[in-house]
Amino acid sequence: MTDLKKLIDQGREYQALWPKQKALAFIFPDPKIIKLSQILQKTAPMIACMSFAAQFLYFGEEVIPRALAMSLLVLSIPYQSLMWLGFRAKQPLPIGLMSWCSDIQKQMNDAGVSVTPMSPKSCYKDMARLLNDAYSKLNKAFELP
Repeated sequence: MTDLKKLIDQGREYQALWPKQKALAFIFPDPKIIKLSQILQKTAPMIACMSFAAQFLYFGEEVIPRALAMSLLVLSIPYQSLMWLGFRAKQPLPIGLMSWCSDIQKQMNDAGVSVTPMSPKSCYKDMARLLNDAYSKLNKAFELP
């Protein structure tokens, strides 16, 4: 159970760390999952309650177990997206993204911004941190390679 909680917490950290830039949504699925997760965290409880109430009112008491199971499924979807984000944050970067991150580091070093070098075992969370730093410290000077 603690591993699951850690995974969800890592997903929340990754969600907060990922830069809110529209240009990244065309390259990575992460911004779309983050946006979906944020929407679901707000709307899933209401959808679950309405689903349970509608089934109960329309079909009666005999569907309570099925309606409850469906409501619990709807309530679990935001946590599933956070678990996906937590898993994604720990995944190692592919070689292509590693070279892209080194290009971004070079661009930041040329602009005079100090950056911690990425290790060969860097993960998506490290890349999110680098992109966040690039967007926040370089402002308009940062361009996606």
